[in-house]
Amino acid sequence: MKTKYLLLAFALTGLFTSCEDEDDDNSQLAAGKIIFSTTVTNPSGDSGSGYLQAVSSFSGGVSYNNKNAIPLGFGSYPCVCKSGNIYVFPDYMGGTELKLKRYVLNSAQQLELKGSMPLPANSSAAIVVEASPEKAYVCCQSLDLIIAFNPKTMKELNRIDVSSLRNDGVSAYPGAMYVRDNILYVALEQYNSQWMPTENAIEVALYDVTDDSFIKRIRNTSLGISGPTRPIDNQSVFEDENGDLYINCVGSFGYIPGLEAGIARIKKGETDFDASYKFNLTNTKVEGLPCDYLNILAKCQYTSNGMLYAYGYATGLDPNNTNTFTARTGIPVVVDLRNKTVKVIEGLPRSNGHGIAMGIHKGKIVYGSANDAYNGFCTYDPVSGAVEKKVVTVEGFPSFFYSFDN
Repeated sequence: MKTKYLLLAFALTGLFTSCEDEDDDNSQLAAGKIIFSTTVTNPSGDSGSGYLQAVSSFSGGVSYNNKNAIPLGFGSYPCVCKSGNIYVFPDYMGGTELKLKRYVLNSAQQLELKGSMPLPANSSAAIVVEASPEKAYVCCQSLDLIIAFNPKTMKELNRIDVSSLRNDGVSAYPGAMYVRDNILYVALEQYNSQWMPTENAIEVALYDVTDDSFIKRIRNTSLGISGPTRPIDNQSVFEDENGDLYINCVGSFGYIPGLEAGIARIKKGETDFDASYKFNLTNTKVEGLPCDYLNILAKCQYTSNGMLYAYGYATGLDPNNTNTFTARTGIPVVVDLRNKTVKVIEGLPRSNGHGIAMGIHKGKIVYGSANDAYNGFCTYDPVSGAVEKKVVTVEGFPSFFYSFDN
C-alpha cells in the first residue's frame, strides 16, 4: 500500500536506482529552444532511467530517441527558472551521485553544465526556486530541510531546518515553494509514515529571503482540504496576473475519504490563506469526465484570466488495471479558477502516471502522453480549441516539457 501512495505522491518514485553519470560532454548533444525529458521503465513501470534533451523541431510528427540526451535522476522533474537556469536532480529516492546540477542553453542552444552542488544523503531533493541571481533554494524533502545556495557558484549559503514545524506524528516535509515580495513561501505537507496527511488542514511556512529568518507559519482548516502542493511539481504554487498566489492541494490522492484535494489562495499583499476562496476538487463534478470525480490535479500550467491547464488523475478512468504505474488514469483538463469549474479537453488521449509533461509552446498548451497508441506530445490551442495529437513521438514516456519559445 505504501508503494501505491508513493506513486501519486511523487510520480513513481519507488525504490529506484540511479542511472546518472558525470559524462557532460556536449559534443553529441541535440540543440534547440525546447527541452523535454523522458522516462524509460521496465515492464512493470516501477524502475528505469530518465533523459533530458534540447530540440529545435516540434511539429509534423518528428520522432526523437535518447541518443543525444543527458541522463536524469529517475522519478524527478527538472526545474526551469525565469533566469534560464535549468536544475537537474538526482534520483528522488537516492542514488550514486547526490548532486544538484545547473544547466543553461548555451549559444549553440545545447544543454551546458554550469556547475553542481553536493546534496545530503536521502534528501529527496525536488524543487528549486530563485530569489535573485545570487540566491536560490532547494528542498530536501525527506530531511525536513531547505538549502539556500548561490546559483552562480553553486555553493551552499545557509540551511533552513523546518523540523520544528512538524505536527504530532508526522514530518513537516517541505513541498513546492514560491518567492513573492521578498518572502519565501514553503508548503508543509505534514505527512505520516505512509506519506499521507492525517487531517484536513493546509500549512505554509514563510521566511524572509534577505536573511532566511522565520516569519510565521499559516494554517487553515476551514477550507476542508489538505496536502498543499504536489511535492515534485514546481507549478503546484503559481501566481496569477493579479499577484495572487494559488496552491494546488492534492489531499490524500483519493485514497483516504475525507482528506480532500482542492485549490487555496493567498491574495496579493496578504500573507494568510483567503478563507473566502473555497474550491474543493474532490467533490467538483467535471464536465466530460466518464467517471464521477478526479482524485487530484497531478500537473499544472497556469496561463492567464484564471485559466489553469492540468493533468487530472482519477483511478476510475482505468478501473481494471491494478498497476498504478501503467494505468491510463491521467486526463487533460482545463480549470477555471474564478468560476471554480473543471472541464475535460475533448480529443486528447489519456496517459499513464509517467507521461504527464506539460508546458506552453508558441501559445499552445503542450501535453505529454503515454497512451495506448504512442508515446509523445499533443497540443491544445486555447484560442481556437483545436487539438493536435501525436505532434512529436519520443522514446520512453514524456515526463517534462519546457519551451523557451512560448
